[in-house]
Amino acid sequence: MRKAFSLVELLAVMVIFAAVSVALAALFTTIITDIPKSYRVVQENTSLLSLLGQMRKDVDAAKALPQSFAGYTTDDELLLIELPDGMICYQLKNVERARKMKTQVLRRRLSRQRRPQEDGGEDAKVWSVPHAKVEWQLAGGDGKAYAVEVRTHIEYEVRGHRQKKMANSYLYFVGALPEAVK
Repeated sequence: MRKAFSLVELLAVMVIFAAVSVALAALFTTIITDIPKSYRVVQENTSLLSLLGQMRKDVDAAKALPQSFAGYTTDDELLLIELPDGMICYQLKNVERARKMKTQVLRRRLSRQRRPQEDGGEDAKVWSVPHAKVEWQLAGGDGKAYAVEVRTHIEYEVRGHRQKKMANSYLYFVGALPEAVK
């Protein structure tokens, strides 16, 4: 009758236990780090979709997409949209928080005095997209823009490598086309 384990059996159990522990530690590390990152990517994508939805509404209702207004000029960081009830400005802004640069997109109503309304008005909105890259470009002909091309993606650094999420999402909005054609 056997009352104890042999040395070989104990060593085998210890090796199997060590291998299972390493596998579980890797799984636990992945769960602890990747799930919160994925959650942040989803939140940021939701914020970007909200921004793009508002831009689409504004461009669809636009009378024109002017190159300049009251000293403001459309460029890589500023987009002007003329609505029937006034001028809207989208502005990319890099804000430093906790020693990191974070991107914000501001939407505000402009007046002819070359300054936004004091509080931005009821239409003022800010989207915080810390890891997102947002680019826009006007498209058109004969000196008139009739569409806005918007490119977005979310960049994260994973184990020392830059990784793009939701990349190559090209969106074209053609809202001011009827006015541009006239």
